[in-house]
Amino acid sequence: MSLDILSSPIQIGRKTAPNRLVNHPMECNDSDENGNPTELTFDRYRQLAAGGAGMITVESLTVSPRSRARKNQLEITERNAEALAGLVKEMREINGQSLIIFQINHSGNVSNGSFSEVVSYYPTGNPDITILSDDDVEEIKGWFVQAAKIACQVGADGIDFKNCHGYFCAQLLRPANTKDGRFGGSFENRTRFFRETAEEIKNSINDDTFILGARFSVYEGIIGGFGSPGPEEVSEDLTEPLAFARMIEETGFHFINVSGGIPVFTGEITRPTKNYPLGVYRQFGWTAAVKKETTIPLIGSAYSYLRNGKNSLPGNDPEKKNLLYWAVKNIEDGRTDMVGVGRQSLADPLFAKKVVAGDLDDINYCIACGGCSTLLKSQARVGCAGYYPFYKKELQRVKTAGKR
Repeated sequence: MSLDILSSPIQIGRKTAPNRLVNHPMECNDSDENGNPTELTFDRYRQLAAGGAGMITVESLTVSPRSRARKNQLEITERNAEALAGLVKEMREINGQSLIIFQINHSGNVSNGSFSEVVSYYPTGNPDITILSDDDVEEIKGWFVQAAKIACQVGADGIDFKNCHGYFCAQLLRPANTKDGRFGGSFENRTRFFRETAEEIKNSINDDTFILGARFSVYEGIIGGFGSPGPEEVSEDLTEPLAFARMIEETGFHFINVSGGIPVFTGEITRPTKNYPLGVYRQFGWTAAVKKETTIPLIGSAYSYLRNGKNSLPGNDPEKKNLLYWAVKNIEDGRTDMVGVGRQSLADPLFAKKVVAGDLDDINYCIACGGCSTLLKSQARVGCAGYYPFYKKELQRVKTAGKR
């Protein structure tokens, strides 16, 4: 099998990614108390820069410290601009070719109430969640616009406007959002926040080379979730997700990153494991469906579980059920343009470099042990406990504390 297609460049907007591999945004909860990157953060991104993926996505930067899912979540506000500029500078010194994308996010009702405010636009039945007004949503819109401007200011190549995994922007999209207001009810209203925020971001950035992209969950797998046909439904219906994908392109964005599920509730959809290996193929199908409706570069997800073919997917030939086989096949067959890895980038930040160089025997493949997810849920610092002693000790500490 030739891997040449993975090493080929691809134009995204007015810039070029040197290869077809993407480091997905992986929250690692290791900022300081003000949301600035620490030395641990810098070290992670130095390694990813050395890894040379075509696109390196800096993890879920919160646009506001008021509502956060992680206690030590990286932040993108004026007070963090200098530190973020330093992060980009160090990455560029190591690797001047990869595209550096900042994912900007608001946690909404996935925020952690023990250290921040949990908010929702529409009532969820939980009295501890603050319900937002239309004016509140307008304020959040301003935070996203400001975050995009800061990303451009500090030297990032672009942004990923996060509309996936159950966070605030994804919550607005759901059929369950039946609230009578500018941002609820009809599909037009539920997508209003995306459209208006995207337009304001475009108008506020005086740089036509700045890349705009969005990651969204095609199907969330909850009652009234995005990808279902109504507020009380859970069956899969791609009518609205495909319309939203077309909207992303029509808005003038330059790439789409396809995902699914909500890690907190439907994690096996987002990141398949041995408990639900066929979730890999399900995600491939969603990506292919979006690809048929759009023309801008598309990034696919759910590849890490495949590893080197040692997985519990049906079939006895590991050569035809491994990560690189499906990466090549899906690009060559026109189902995606780029291949994203999340857990695999934690297991081996040099993954892309090794693939491009043909050093396949040197790859540390993710073993899908779930250690990184356990660390994230526990508000610990996140990394691969399978290969790195520091994170193995973190995981042991978390598990020991949980038994007390």
